[in-house]
Amino acid sequence: MKTDVITIDGSFGEGGGQILRTALSLSAITQRPFEIHNIRAHRKTPGLSHQHLQSVNATASICNAEVIGNHLRSTNLKFFPGEIQAGTYHFDIGTAGSVSLVLQTIFYPLSLANKPSSLTIIGGTHVSHSPSADYLTHQWLYFLEKIGFAAEIQTLRAGFYPRGGGEIIVKINPQNPLNPIHLEERGELLIVHGISTVSNLDSNIAQRQQTQARKKFIERSIPHKIEISKIPAIGKGTMLLLVGKFGKSQCCYFSLGAIGKRAETVADEACDKFFYFLETKGVIDEYLADQLIIPLALTKGLSQYTTPRITQHLLTNIEIVKLFLPATIVVVGNPDEEGLVKIHCHV
Repeated sequence: MKTDVITIDGSFGEGGGQILRTALSLSAITQRPFEIHNIRAHRKTPGLSHQHLQSVNATASICNAEVIGNHLRSTNLKFFPGEIQAGTYHFDIGTAGSVSLVLQTIFYPLSLANKPSSLTIIGGTHVSHSPSADYLTHQWLYFLEKIGFAAEIQTLRAGFYPRGGGEIIVKINPQNPLNPIHLEERGELLIVHGISTVSNLDSNIAQRQQTQARKKFIERSIPHKIEISKIPAIGKGTMLLLVGKFGKSQCCYFSLGAIGKRAETVADEACDKFFYFLETKGVIDEYLADQLIIPLALTKGLSQYTTPRITQHLLTNIEIVKLFLPATIVVVGNPDEEGLVKIHCHV
């Protein structure tokens, strides 16, 4: 382990949990310790929530780390990583906290381990401010496989807010990321694949989401195929997910139901996000643009792509990555507008 400790201000930039998760992931990979202060300082309830604490403890468990400050609502943390250990792990967030964000924290260290790993993570699979489990399988993994990673995600049970209780099983095979991504244009729109999902609710709700989305796509003469599905869950919930397939790339957007939220509104939200994307030169959605920073910073060579929107989340994440990895990352464009992202790993 390298002894120089990286110091991070958790209130920097976007000031959310992604600062901590990125630092945890890269600390495990590089074996560089870090300390972070003012964790989630910009949030209504600062400090570590259940999902952030689980990310800390999960990362610590896969690399035998020594940790100081890993308790609920802690705003300061010190993390001293050891060697990454592949294996079989079980993590239960205990709330509707995002299983996706916990997975993304430990995924890259385990992908670079010397043996396969198997993960079971219990918590929220379909919750706000987080990629849904479906987004991970249809969009995130799609591009990670192009880069050279290898994994499978199975959703056994959905976990909606506030009940949680969702469960995913993840199989990770060790790989060295070899393929930079170079996307100058997305190509012609071929089709939109959709999934209208309900859990413990009348299937008519899924049909209404489907009907509303179809109506909006027909109005714009967009080829589409939207399937209806039911997924087991402890609580109740709905989702409409859309994957836009283009000649050279794809994007993914989704919307979740809530108490008092009409099925048509769920569909409108997902569709409107997609239509906004079409008005830009984006080659991937803005969420993936952020999520690809770590894997591409680990991939030798130059990667570049256009995001439909330069988010504060993206800019903050880049700065944390640069603290740990020898990568040059440049964003051309203005915040909240479309822009070009260039990532050059020098290793």
